[in-house]
Amino acid sequence: MRLDHPFPSRRSQGFSLVELLVALVFISFLMAGMLRIYGSAIQGFATANETIKAQRDNRWAMDTLQDDLQSAGYFYPVRPVISTVDNVDSSAQNPVMILPGQTMTNKFIADPNNPSATPTNETITYDELDYLTDQVLPITATLSATPTDTTHISVTASYGDLSLIHSGDFAMILDAPYPGNEMDIVVVGGGPYSGTSGTLSLSVAQMQDPNTGAPLGAYGSLRSLYHQPGTTVVFIRPYQVVRYALLPMALDPANPQATVPCMVRDQANYPSDGSRIAWPAATADASTLATAGVTRTVVAENVVGMRFDMSANLGQSWTRAADWPTTQANLNAQLATLAAANPGVAYVSSTQDPNNRLWYRYAPILFRVDLTTRTVVRRAEYNTTTTPTLAYRTRTQTLFVQPRNFGYGL
Repeated sequence: MRLDHPFPSRRSQGFSLVELLVALVFISFLMAGMLRIYGSAIQGFATANETIKAQRDNRWAMDTLQDDLQSAGYFYPVRPVISTVDNVDSSAQNPVMILPGQTMTNKFIADPNNPSATPTNETITYDELDYLTDQVLPITATLSATPTDTTHISVTASYGDLSLIHSGDFAMILDAPYPGNEMDIVVVGGGPYSGTSGTLSLSVAQMQDPNTGAPLGAYGSLRSLYHQPGTTVVFIRPYQVVRYALLPMALDPANPQATVPCMVRDQANYPSDGSRIAWPAATADASTLATAGVTRTVVAENVVGMRFDMSANLGQSWTRAADWPTTQANLNAQLATLAAANPGVAYVSSTQDPNNRLWYRYAPILFRVDLTTRTVVRRAEYNTTTTPTLAYRTRTQTLFVQPRNFGYGL
């Protein structure tokens, strides 16, 4: 006989409302803690990536700048510099110059959660560096055939193409000299050129006598018709001014009003009258740059500090001042002291000697570069003050470079 209890046991009743509410509260606390931990992990991951990117940008910019500075002052063939190069007037386009205290206005997004907002202005101060050099063009070429006259050469490029060659560039035919044949250095004329093979016209009487600086027609045209096919030909663009500066570049197509502070490398021919180059603005498009004869390269983004300094005594003291004339005067004082202390060495005693326009070829100059980069966005955790505001995280590195072509004439 089975007797069923008229009421179900407590064991089969389930949870009460109070128990469910208590469990829900505990679960809410647990979920909130887990979300906070997850958010912190995501935030830490993002900030670590941003910091690493800032350091990587800094390192990349430093490496590029180091490679360029190492080659600063390269001139080949060795020759007297053209008379328009002005190293006497501090307001002219000097062959080497540091322009401290340059400013630019950058427009950044203040709220990272509202990327389409109106940008906020900020002023960034930096130093500009200009120097004069010859540039080896990125072309690997050989003679296609033995020349038939003194005014043309046929070449084939295995790397690069002939569109890189401009009128006025030097072409060096590097076969070994022997009786009846010698290495030729000629000036390219005509153009524009294209493709990987073709015939180049040669200009007349534009190269300089290595001893007197006078134009030589023999250098403008071939001196030998015995050059053999397969001989290496190297192309050099002479008298190039290279500038490093910071510019606000509009790199975000979603918000063209916002800009990014970038380290840029500009390059142009030395001006025919020696006057200071008026470099195109950051907003210049490709057509404007081409018309001005300027090649512009963005080296690194989010660069907010660039400082240059020079020393002629291996860094015992430095010469940078508030402006270039004062910096130049400080450098002249160091060079005069160096020359007086070493009378048996052909050190230059001034940067403003009109008879030695490329003064740095006789001076062991050490450069110091301080470069500061920052993260892409502003975050509260980057703020090092007690004020609860958004801030960038910055990284600064220092580079010392002694260009291999400075002091080359010693």
